[in-house]
Amino acid sequence: MNASGLINDANLLHLLSMLFDNQSFERHHLNYTEPFISWQTIYTLREVIWYVTLTLGIPGNILSAIVWLRDKNSSAVYLAVLAINDLIFLISDSLYQYRNVECFLGRWFCDCCQYLVWSAAYLEPLLVLGFSAERLIAILCPLKVCSWTVYIANSR
Repeated sequence: MNASGLINDANLLHLLSMLFDNQSFERHHLNYTEPFISWQTIYTLREVIWYVTLTLGIPGNILSAIVWLRDKNSSAVYLAVLAINDLIFLISDSLYQYRNVECFLGRWFCDCCQYLVWSAAYLEPLLVLGFSAERLIAILCPLKVCSWTVYIANSR
């Protein structure tokens, strides 16, 4: 640190080199060795987690959407749409992540995947908010929800 108490560029570079180069340094008259951070290990772990998520997420969301679409109450519809939204996110994000390998259908395909990823990411909390608000109304005003449900069902 310099006289003002701020870290200057030289000290920052020294700290970063100690963190990422597995060098030992003295702090309070003791030798500490910072662990070596292998970016290859972090990248491999990220890829393994992503493939496990895809392996479990795609079939799981398909099955949950099928199960929830069989039931016709409003909570089931929210959960089915949530499962479909997750499925769209997983598929489009997996295609979007590997766009650098080769965008085999052109630039428009990559743009569409990116649009689907962001749309699904923004729709997810809105669906959870709608589901929570619907459950709150059902708890606070159960008789009104029953009359609303009957009115909506009769209008079809």
